[in-house]
Amino acid sequence: MQVGGHSVEITRKRIKHLYLRVKAPGTVQVSAPKHWPMLYVRSLVKARQNWIEQQLDKLAQQPTMLAPSYEEGATIYFTGKAYQLRAVATSQRAMVSINDPHITLQLKQPTDLVARERLLDKWYRQQLKQRIEQLLDYWQPIMRVAASDFGVRKMKTRWGSCNIRSKKIWLNFDLIKKAPESLEYVVVHELTHLYERYHNQRFYRLMDEFLPDWQARKHSLNHHE
Repeated sequence: MQVGGHSVEITRKRIKHLYLRVKAPGTVQVSAPKHWPMLYVRSLVKARQNWIEQQLDKLAQQPTMLAPSYEEGATIYFTGKAYQLRAVATSQRAMVSINDPHITLQLKQPTDLVARERLLDKWYRQQLKQRIEQLLDYWQPIMRVAASDFGVRKMKTRWGSCNIRSKKIWLNFDLIKKAPESLEYVVVHELTHLYERYHNQRFYRLMDEFLPDWQARKHSLNHHE
C-alpha cells in the first residue's frame, strides 16, 4: 500500500499486535497478525500517516558525513568546497590558512595526526560560530524571535535541535563543511521551532514564509558534500 507517496510493506505474522517500523528514508515496514482483515490493517496504517511522515522527515535530515582523514593530501570540506589538506612546520603559533586548493595547517609537529585533528576542529568550530552569529543577527529581527543562546556540537542523527523551554538552539559541527545556504536553512529551521515545536503544517507554512526555497536547500544539504 501507499501512504503519503511512500510504499508500505505489510508482512503477516503469528503475533497479537501490529508493529510499524520506519527503518530508512522511504522504507516503511508493518508486521500484522495473520487473522486481521487487510482492510483493518490498512486503516490502522493510514491513521498513523502523520507519524510515519514525521519519522521519514527525521531520517531524511540525518547527517551523512564520512569520517574525515587527516593524512597529507586528504580531501576535506569547508563551506561546501573541497580542499586538499596540507601540514607544514612552524615555530610560531599554530594556525590554519586557506590557499586554494589547499587548507594548510601550520604546526610545530606537522606529522602528528592528533595535533592536526585538534587544530582543524578548533578552527572549524570558530568559523562556524562566527557564521551562526551573523545569521542570527540577520534572521532574528526578520522572524521576530530570539534564541536565548546557541551551541555547536557533533551530532550523528540531526543537523540541529531546539530546546523549546530554554530557547537554546544547537547546530551540528559538520555544518561548517556544507554550503552557506545549507547552514542558513538549518538556522532558520531551528528558529522556526520557537514558533512551532512539531514538524506539522503550521511549521512548514512558516518555513515557506521565511525561506521559500527551503526544500531545495534541505535536499542539497542531505544529498551533497
